[in-house]
Amino acid sequence: MAPRTLPVERFSARTLPAGLAHTARRVPDRTFLRFLDPARRDQPAREVRFSDFRQLVCRAAACLASAGVGPGVRVLLLAENSPEWQAVALAAQLLRAEPAALFASLSSPAVVDIARRVRPRVALLSSSEQWAKLAPVAAELGRSGLNTVLTSEPAALSGLPPAARVLALASAVGEGAPALDLAEFEARAAAVGEDDPFLLLFTSGTTGRQKGVRLAQRSLVQALDAGGVTTRRTEHDVGLHLLPFGHIAGHDQFALALLQGHSLILIAHRDDLPRALALGPSYLFSVPLVYERIRSRVLGQLEHLPGPLRALLHAALEAATRVRVEQRGSWVDRVLAPLADALLGRKVRAALGGRVEGLFAGGAPTSEALFRFFEALRIPLVDLYGMSETAGLISANLFEGPRRPGVAGLLTPDHEVRIAEDGELLLRGPLLLTGYLEPEDAQGAYTEDGFFRTGDLVQRDAEGWLRIVGRKKSLLVLSTGKKVPPEPLETALGSTLPFEGAMVLGDGRPFVAAVVFVPREELARISAGGADPAQALLPVAQEAVAGFSDYEKPKRLLVVPGTPADYPELITPTFKLRRAAVLDMFHAQLPALFG
Repeated sequence: MAPRTLPVERFSARTLPAGLAHTARRVPDRTFLRFLDPARRDQPAREVRFSDFRQLVCRAAACLASAGVGPGVRVLLLAENSPEWQAVALAAQLLRAEPAALFASLSSPAVVDIARRVRPRVALLSSSEQWAKLAPVAAELGRSGLNTVLTSEPAALSGLPPAARVLALASAVGEGAPALDLAEFEARAAAVGEDDPFLLLFTSGTTGRQKGVRLAQRSLVQALDAGGVTTRRTEHDVGLHLLPFGHIAGHDQFALALLQGHSLILIAHRDDLPRALALGPSYLFSVPLVYERIRSRVLGQLEHLPGPLRALLHAALEAATRVRVEQRGSWVDRVLAPLADALLGRKVRAALGGRVEGLFAGGAPTSEALFRFFEALRIPLVDLYGMSETAGLISANLFEGPRRPGVAGLLTPDHEVRIAEDGELLLRGPLLLTGYLEPEDAQGAYTEDGFFRTGDLVQRDAEGWLRIVGRKKSLLVLSTGKKVPPEPLETALGSTLPFEGAMVLGDGRPFVAAVVFVPREELARISAGGADPAQALLPVAQEAVAGFSDYEKPKRLLVVPGTPADYPELITPTFKLRRAAVLDMFHAQLPALFG
């Protein structure tokens, strides 16, 4: 019997502009976006209907066209999430140009490097702070073609290229601005082809400079053909959109809502998460870190309860895990499991807004502990696996169907799949990028017969379930000859209290050690008792990886106060630790750690 793959249902629209045209005709008055504008936190969410968003795209397209944007031209987007961000991106696609998406949190050197490579005609900037990142190369960008800057703060920009115009975003694409008429919009949307540009994205840069990934319309839509069935969202859903538009998963969620016709609660800053949850979303899509923090908060609160009640709730949660995740359990477990719902599940659901049907995770592995926690409380946690080069989808678990802890799910049938002798996953098919921005970045990225090298080491069982073992580039080879993929260990450690993140080290060393991030208040508590935190926490770390081989378990810890977010130089925009940066920061401590 052939291995199982994800089910697929094809959307009638095969490009995003065509999808917008179709949905805006079908449900023009339905609310598409409820945007929580961080500049107007004292006001209710701004509501944008599908017809409103279509008109916003028409105004943005007229603005871009007046700047000479067309096929072969690039538009740079360096801004936090907003309806205007997506309107400008869709307008560029409508004109068959190429929008280039940057994380708004990028440092000035990273922005300068990317902008030089992109050479945009138009730049969308959310603030003068974003312009300050580009200002060092303003003259150079002007010589290479930059003629228009769209921003909400035009008066605050200085040092612009002589020939460049600055347009206030509100007047350039707001009510009353010039716009394509509906007939021209429809004609242009119909003319966009599947091989026309969707987006130019930049990888997170965990192991080097950020590569420019060029995606076509077909890549995105075919990812959604399987993603729509995987998530089982409908036009009646209200999704909470958390991920930045520099992240491919943020576009997958946005585009799925656009094609299906369901609503999104859109936020620009995570500080607005409580306001967004109060609006009652039916689902969330985020990196696992957000869900890990919810789980940590709940488990942390349990520790402050009286001993008997704390023991009862832990027992109920463990019983619910056995019954609902492992599909086993005694009669005592079946009696205790409902207590987990009544005493914990109800509170977690209320904290998530009260209407959440499921949680979707992408961008990083989901730990087994995290999966078991939410599934035990009858809150489905659906893991999706992909990368920028595959439009965000390689495999996924199923919202309506089997889900397994620790696996990346079933592969989409739109990928032709091969697993190399060393375990690397190789892919070929229509979801893949059309190429990198610079041809040199493609060197070594493909096999001789055209399979893309994902860099991920995997295992696939006879039924078709995919398990990620680790990253080929980060594989640790101990001086004993043993090979250790660090990612599963790091996921297990990072999901165990009190650790807030971890990086496993040991390449060329006789054993494995780990850098762990621990909240300062926890370290103060340990130190107040006279203990050394590295020694006191080592048994906790080893218990977290009890299921691994002995040579894989950390023998020593380097404890770092705080969370990875406290050290911006160590993390990517998607909150992944940069291995080289961690090694560099703690270089002086490594001899003692391995001594």
